[in-house]
Amino acid sequence: MLDYSSLLIALSFCSAGLAVTFFVSWFVSRADHVLLTWGIGVSFLVASLLAYSEFVSHFSPPLGAFAFGAMLLGLIFFMGAGRQFRTGVLPLRTMAYAAALSIAAMATPMLQGYDGISYIVLNIAAMTILLATGLDYWRLRLDSPMLISTLAALYVLVGLSFLPCAILLAQNGEWVMHHAPVNWAEDINLAMCLTGIGSMGALSLGLNQIRLTQRHKLDAETDALTGLFNRRALIARTQNLPAPSAVVVFDIDHFKQVNDIHGHHTGDAVLQMFGDILAMAVRKNDMAARLGGEEFAVVLPGATAIVAALIAERVRQNFTDHRFTSAAGNFTNTVSAGIPHTVDEEIDLGVLLQQADTALYEAKREGRNRVIFFADKTSLVPMDGPHRTDFEPIRKSVKSG
Repeated sequence: MLDYSSLLIALSFCSAGLAVTFFVSWFVSRADHVLLTWGIGVSFLVASLLAYSEFVSHFSPPLGAFAFGAMLLGLIFFMGAGRQFRTGVLPLRTMAYAAALSIAAMATPMLQGYDGISYIVLNIAAMTILLATGLDYWRLRLDSPMLISTLAALYVLVGLSFLPCAILLAQNGEWVMHHAPVNWAEDINLAMCLTGIGSMGALSLGLNQIRLTQRHKLDAETDALTGLFNRRALIARTQNLPAPSAVVVFDIDHFKQVNDIHGHHTGDAVLQMFGDILAMAVRKNDMAARLGGEEFAVVLPGATAIVAALIAERVRQNFTDHRFTSAAGNFTNTVSAGIPHTVDEEIDLGVLLQQADTALYEAKREGRNRVIFFADKTSLVPMDGPHRTDFEPIRKSVKSG
């Protein structure tokens, strides 16, 4: 049989080291509040283990209630950290309900001298909380399958190790003990907690670091004003497009006048609104980006020029219909778009963007607020530059007026 006191001491040191690690990590990266939640949870476990060591040596119902209550609070903060990691929000109300219910159910028999019943309630509550935490992480398994699945499994295994402890106490009818339970289930439970807490802490830190890296990568690829991808992200993610694919480049008309007359704050609102309209118009696998200034683009993998034209016209019309308000008065704005020639072979995005820019220039030259196609030397029309004949029926449906 393992030395019960030695396992308690080892678990205390393991938990204390883990708490320090979480707090230092949170201090370095203050935005990662889940690290703070984990750190608080482990701190409660340290307090619980210290109080429980004294409780084992000198039986005291208030001290036992404090030790068990601190343990439950620590596990509840673990549960809250799991939910916070998944949703970004700490479920304080759920945590408060769980703490009030579990601590009241545990402390009532303890303070009345029925410490055996209190042990049973503690084990059942701890198992329930850990299983719920494991389930929260399991719901995130698609993000990092191996790491999150392992973490979820650890929470489940440690949680299930509390069940035999409760069953043995209930089977033996040990309602009043005034000493720590001594059986094989308790030894296994302590060993599982010692192994599990260290492993869960390491995996949690690793998982948080992976998410932090992904967040930094996303920030580097995102336009801060509109929330769309930026030019660098668009080019990096769509170097070689499958055939067929389409691209549309948009440019907001007379945008400098908007800034001059209505102010840059209103100009930013116009850009944000256009970004929202563009994001709502595209399909799930499409990429919308702000190329810079008032110029935007959308990449449509697997789409034909006809599909691109329909999306471009929908964006143009929705933007034209929107009314803006500023101190200088109400106003509307328009947008022009260029669509490159699509081919039945893999093509580089840079080529398509160049073609779209040429078509966009023609749209501006012809009066703005319209969608123009591009045709190169391989098309059926005997000329370079913007398409003027083959797509005429389509152009009539997509240009203004």
